Amino acid sequence: MAPLGEMATGIAHELNQPLSVIKTASSFLRRKADNGEPIEADILRTMAEEIDNHVDRASKIIGHMRDFGRKSDVVKEKVQVNYVLRRAVDFFKQQLKLREIEVVEDFHEDLPPVLADPNRLEQVFVNLLINARDAIEKKGEQGNHKEEAKRITLKTKAEDAMVTIEVTDTGTGIPEAILHRIFEPFFTTKKVGKGTGLGLSISYGIVQDYDGTIKVESKDGEGATFIIKFPRIHEA
Repeated sequence: MAPLGEMATGIAHELNQPLSVIKTASSFLRRKADNGEPIEADILRTMAEEIDNHVDRASKIIGHMRDFGRKSDVVKEKVQVNYVLRRAVDFFKQQLKLREIEVVEDFHEDLPPVLADPNRLEQVFVNLLINARDAIEKKGEQGNHKEEAKRITLKTKAEDAMVTIEVTDTGTGIPEAILHRIFEPFFTTKKVGKGTGLGLSISYGIVQDYDGTIKVESKDGEGATFIIKFPRIHEA
């Protein structure tokens, strides 16, 4: 994981962008007020929306930092992974459909339960779906999809003493040179304003809380597969 200095740099970088926009807008409004100059309604509305959006952006960054730093009590209960995964997909179904991204479910229907918190587990799956969506959209923006399907494949299976979840996308993939950094706090390949770089690091911590593992397999330009494993519960 990244050292404290790198984390501080990441926080400063992420917060600087919304604060700069807010400062620019407030300076403009103050200058107009000091000079007694009127402001057109459309301009005022646009600036108010920009300020509002960037306050939300800063609040989101701070919220992610709190989530990352908070070590809440780890609650463990029997969880059916397929149910939680389907719930996460339902949450995103409409926006994925609007982006013409297909979701393929390949679930082992007799999957044994695992010990976890279903709400925190859903947070992990939502983070992975967001990453998959963004990678697919980025590939489309680069004009690299062509005839290739825009697809997210979700697979679950029981292997020996483990339950395995795989989330595969047809997005841009991850260059080999940065694969080892993908779970570091504040590390992101997204544009400023597109991501805090905390989603995967938070997911990494959640998975570890339930004695699980998470890794990624990817080649640049060929999509990515995130693989999560949890110990299965052996029921009598």
